Amino acid sequence: MKNIIKIITLVVFMGFVSSCDKEILDPNSTLEPDVTSSTDNLIALVNGIQQRWSTDRNGIIYNSVHLSGLNTNELRLLNPGNLDENEILLGGNDVSGGNGILSNIWTNAMLCKKEATTIIDAADGATADADAANTLKAYALFYRAMAHGTLIQFFESIPLEIIDNAPFVDRAGVLNNAIADLTTAKGYLDAGVSTQITAGVFTSVDIKNSVNALLARFNLMAGNYADALDAANNVDLAAMSVWEYDAAVPNPLAFWFGSQNVTQARDLNFGLPASLLPDPTDQRLPFYVTEAAPSDFQLIGFWSDNLDEIPVYLPGEMMLIKAEVYARQNMLADAVTALDNVLTKTTDVYGLGANLPMYAGAMTQDAILDEIYKNRRIELYLTGLSLEDTRRFGRPGATDANAERNRNYYPYPNSERDNNTNTPSNPTN
Repeated sequence: MKNIIKIITLVVFMGFVSSCDKEILDPNSTLEPDVTSSTDNLIALVNGIQQRWSTDRNGIIYNSVHLSGLNTNELRLLNPGNLDENEILLGGNDVSGGNGILSNIWTNAMLCKKEATTIIDAADGATADADAANTLKAYALFYRAMAHGTLIQFFESIPLEIIDNAPFVDRAGVLNNAIADLTTAKGYLDAGVSTQITAGVFTSVDIKNSVNALLARFNLMAGNYADALDAANNVDLAAMSVWEYDAAVPNPLAFWFGSQNVTQARDLNFGLPASLLPDPTDQRLPFYVTEAAPSDFQLIGFWSDNLDEIPVYLPGEMMLIKAEVYARQNMLADAVTALDNVLTKTTDVYGLGANLPMYAGAMTQDAILDEIYKNRRIELYLTGLSLEDTRRFGRPGATDANAERNRNYYPYPNSERDNNTNTPSNPTN
């Protein structure tokens, strides 16, 4: 990773491409002073980070969904000739540090983090308008937090500093850092959003609601229940925040699912065990998957067309965060009320609803948490959160009987190990 960054800094190249009617600064390019001192170019760099995150088979969306989906039985592999995907499907010791999916998610997340940090450091010098500078920093803090918070779902620790032989930081430290970045971003946005900046960045991402949604997500992962609840309550469930695509830059999941050569839906069970199978009348089943022929399950949902938008977060995630927060604090009646909002939801801003009866199971913490877990796996299908959920809910791990995931964490990519003497030993499973 460090050699990659050194190479980047030696190459003088600034590329602009057109997509979704916005300019995008190539995040691989050298950021010369005339670039970092220009507000317009920093806006273009924000768009470049977003495109790196959300597009292409090398991007974060494709790789996070496949890491979690193949690990937790959401996806099946159509062609084992896709060697990287096949390793992830097999799990265990079959996954090596040379795996392309691991190197792709690591390298691109680290590049997103690096370029976001560049924006944060340069914003005040690029404009005398405090709102414009702070809005730029808010976007960059959002992406940096998302990079850190996503990587720590797949690796036991990651480096936070952009230096040679950066030390690795454990899960708690990484989550605290991501939460701090999002909290700072929220403060900037609450103080005033610059229309100069929002007019130039991709409009599909609702930055205010997305910051609150990630605050809810990462605080839940960190066990900060009061903060998670507060952030979830601040998300407007009627607002849409999406990764947007066009003919030149297609939805990467729709493109590769549609190829019928890599992965598809495993079945209609969403990776759940026999004790937690979906209700066959659950309307989320036909929203996400269709059985094209016996045992031929095809993904639809947010991936049936190359132009489909992928949500940054789902309203149902915020409802289920509230339910889990209450359940973990043994506030069971409140937990069931929040859970019922998901079960009885007939639709939402994305057309996703279960349309099921209210919860009628046992009023015990374990039973309610099981139902919340079940609904997270269905509602948040192929959002890249399933591996994190299996660990947090204490589901059988990679070496347990009736395992529900084939690895707990992944080996560190060779690209990092070869260039950082502080890279820890790989996890055993």
